[in-house]
Amino acid sequence: VAGGKGILRSVKCNPAAVADIIPVDLAINLTIAAGWYTAVHRPNSPLIYNCTSGGLNPLSWGELQMNAATVYQKNPLEKPFRIAKATMTSSYLLHHFWTFVYHTIPAFLCDGYLRLLGKKPRMMKLFTRLDKTLNLLEYFTSNSWDWSYENTTMLLKELNPEDKALFYFDICQLTWSEYMKDYCLGTKKYLLKEDMAGIPAARQHIRKLKTIQCALKATLLVIIWRIFIARSQMARNVWYFVLSLCYKFLSYIRASSTLRP
Repeated sequence: VAGGKGILRSVKCNPAAVADIIPVDLAINLTIAAGWYTAVHRPNSPLIYNCTSGGLNPLSWGELQMNAATVYQKNPLEKPFRIAKATMTSSYLLHHFWTFVYHTIPAFLCDGYLRLLGKKPRMMKLFTRLDKTLNLLEYFTSNSWDWSYENTTMLLKELNPEDKALFYFDICQLTWSEYMKDYCLGTKKYLLKEDMAGIPAARQHIRKLKTIQCALKATLLVIIWRIFIARSQMARNVWYFVLSLCYKFLSYIRASSTLRP
């Protein structure tokens, strides 16, 4: 949700590490099937069934992020804080830099705006809580593990075709892009209680955010460039040279269009 709303912009993790997520219904079906097998066959020792995806149908954190971003671009959440776009990096310095740029500064500015309106500031507290949660998950998002699937594979073979369809837990048959689409749309519809009919309006809101973002970047670039030009003779010379080239290029285009029959 934080990523879809544009709140989460930087995550410290290994994008190539396996996410090793599993749909909850597959875990439940495997639990039921394991109970059946234990009751019927009475194994001499307890059997451990690893219900994971990493060794059979791996999905990296980078792929997960790209799939989620694709879904939210086509089906954005209502009234997002920013455009949904998260950066994943394993670098400590880069993560803290992007956290400062994308989390701390926007939260500080937003809270200042809320104070001017006489409202209670909340964004800095929200980002602080989000960062603490991500720090707790960092170990798991930065590493991959190898699991044994011997008992799980054996259990799947013991089921007849009807039970395999009814108690489905074969992770190899899962298409992650489709799963992420259902997951993100389910979050939008059932968790956030958003009407799917509001997607066109949400897309229009995203277009407005993109326009505002481009305008802010252009303004910031001009301000920085003007400050730089005011302090450096070399920068002024480069700036005037570029303007001269642009003027000559436009003059050439105008002259060429005039000479055409």
